[in-house]
Amino acid sequence: MIAVISGTTGLTGSLLFSKLLADKSISEVISVTRKSLNVNNPKLKEVIVNDFANLLDYSDELKGDIYFCCLGTTIKQAGSKENFRKVDFNSIVNFGKIAEKNMAKTFTVISAMGASPTSKIFYNKVKGETECALMELKINRLIIMRPGLLIGERNEIRLAEKATISIFNSLSKILPAAIKNRIATPVEKLTSRMLKEGMNSAPKIKIINAIDI
Repeated sequence: MIAVISGTTGLTGSLLFSKLLADKSISEVISVTRKSLNVNNPKLKEVIVNDFANLLDYSDELKGDIYFCCLGTTIKQAGSKENFRKVDFNSIVNFGKIAEKNMAKTFTVISAMGASPTSKIFYNKVKGETECALMELKINRLIIMRPGLLIGERNEIRLAEKATISIFNSLSKILPAAIKNRIATPVEKLTSRMLKEGMNSAPKIKIINAIDI
């Protein structure tokens, strides 16, 4: 089985990428990135795309059975709402179109808690619009993950997020499990669930909210 993954340099993508390489049922892992990951593994095939606006041009190089989309940014990182949308809508939907063209068994994507095309919050609105666009594609099975605040070790420092996680960790000792699961999602749990769902080729659309991850 061939797995294709985008967003391998991020918090979730990097961990999922490692799990795919370690999974014996995966014969090849195709990673699409802007620069090399500098990972030496016989199962790995890297496809370097300097400009993700041209992602569709690489469809033939990104042929696989199961697809995992971990692409995502923040408005601060992107620099503007327009640039944010280029990543969190255009690039993700185009990756979905590649999966559609290559008749993927599954396409698993990370969205966000509160995603809705009618949301007044720009971030959630774009996420919701992305979900809707992916649902319109003819993909055998679409899995949409809506995690809460991601708990894990990031390479980059996000001060506001770090403070929020610190507060959550303090409160988690007294919060009921159901509430904790709605608020935050450990990346370890998220990637394990993504891998499990990605292996299931039952034809349908499935949305998995934070509480169920």
